[in-house]
Amino acid sequence: MALSAMRETVTQFKKGLILRAAAKLFFERGYTATTIDAITEELSTSRRAIYDHFAGKAEILSEICEQSVRFSLDLAECVAREPGDPAQRLRRLARDFAMIVIENQDYITISTREKQFLPPESRKRILRMQEKFDRILRGILLDGVEREQFAIADPAITALAIGGMIIWVHSWYRAGGRLSPAEIAESMADAALRMALAAPS
Repeated sequence: MALSAMRETVTQFKKGLILRAAAKLFFERGYTATTIDAITEELSTSRRAIYDHFAGKAEILSEICEQSVRFSLDLAECVAREPGDPAQRLRRLARDFAMIVIENQDYITISTREKQFLPPESRKRILRMQEKFDRILRGILLDGVEREQFAIADPAITALAIGGMIIWVHSWYRAGGRLSPAEIAESMADAALRMALAAPS
């Protein structure tokens, strides 16, 4: 059992190295301009080391794109299980979602820019994950409406607007800018609450 767990840990570590190297190149050069040979050069390894873990470049792209959504969905599911009023949960989801976007800017940029190259099944999985995130956010907004904390005519549209506002941070965030990541995340949380028309506490 211990040996099997150790092997799995090593495998995941090696896959992580490949994904990070590929993401760096996809982010800088684009998916189509990046070859498997370029990834092996970035890692100073062999093609065999890549193919031991991935069937090819498309599978690497799929894993990067799915991870970019999984981070956010895991957060949303965690927030949905937490106690607290809708305004508190909306603030936490918006703030932490913005931090995820900033901390994973390369993965999210790749997912947004290169999704047309995803295999169909991967595209469907990612779409289902995105839809689940939207449903959770919509549920928080509906809860706020029912408790008369939020005044929203269309929670579904508002959920998409809030999610779109925050995910778009990947396109303009630059390290060392005027605001720190934490300040940007708090600003996104404030904006999300204003969009929900939260009543003063």
